[in-house]
Amino acid sequence: IDKGNLNSRVEQRYIGKDELGELSRDFNIMAEQLETSMGVQKRLLADISHELRSPLTRLSLAAGLAKETKGEKRENYLARIEKEAEQLDQMVGSVLMLSRLETKQQHLDLQSTVLSDVLSPIFQDAEFEAEILGKQIHIQTIPNITITIDQNIISSAIENILRNAIRYANKTIEVKIEALDEEVCIVIDDDGPGIPDYLLSKIAEPFYRHSDARERNSGGAGLGLAIAKKAVLAHSGSLNLKNKDAGGLSVTMIF
Repeated sequence: IDKGNLNSRVEQRYIGKDELGELSRDFNIMAEQLETSMGVQKRLLADISHELRSPLTRLSLAAGLAKETKGEKRENYLARIEKEAEQLDQMVGSVLMLSRLETKQQHLDLQSTVLSDVLSPIFQDAEFEAEILGKQIHIQTIPNITITIDQNIISSAIENILRNAIRYANKTIEVKIEALDEEVCIVIDDDGPGIPDYLLSKIAEPFYRHSDARERNSGGAGLGLAIAKKAVLAHSGSLNLKNKDAGGLSVTMIF
């Protein structure tokens, strides 16, 4: 392992039932976790490099064309440069937040907040976006409770999931909110195409891509669900995805 052979393990035939055997089993568990962690890190770096390359290429092209043109065309190229710069800024911000959440270095600004104060602005924005797209959101009454959360992080997580639901729904999105002892459960359902069952456990991984998955079609970077999952985990919660029998995806967030 010290030489970089992270797949090294103590062979099973050498592992006995004494203290040395127990040490060997613990070593194998450690080595497996280390190999998995390093693999995720390498893949994440490769994915980040790939995702950044496209907007950087477009930005460079637009800058070159803007230098050679004047008038209205030049303004269009400058607008393109601004758009790509904003996308890069958002992507880098998302990657940094994801990294901090994964390494548990993201400081949580925990404050006691009324649940409706957190959810109402998010739902108002979602209703507006859905109306523009000719879709409807049915939202259950928000329980009158007080919760202790980092409002910015949880709000970002809920917005990411809700925007996905609006994007992929055919016509309708259902939102249910329930208070369970010291937990809040939010279920967001859509009537869209859903996700193949074998992808449900992978779709919340950073930058995950698959031809059968509901992929980005609006310039996103494939980080929304990953950030949402890490955000609720940071609040001792969980994020679960499942396909509905009638069609569409159901996302349950508990924190």
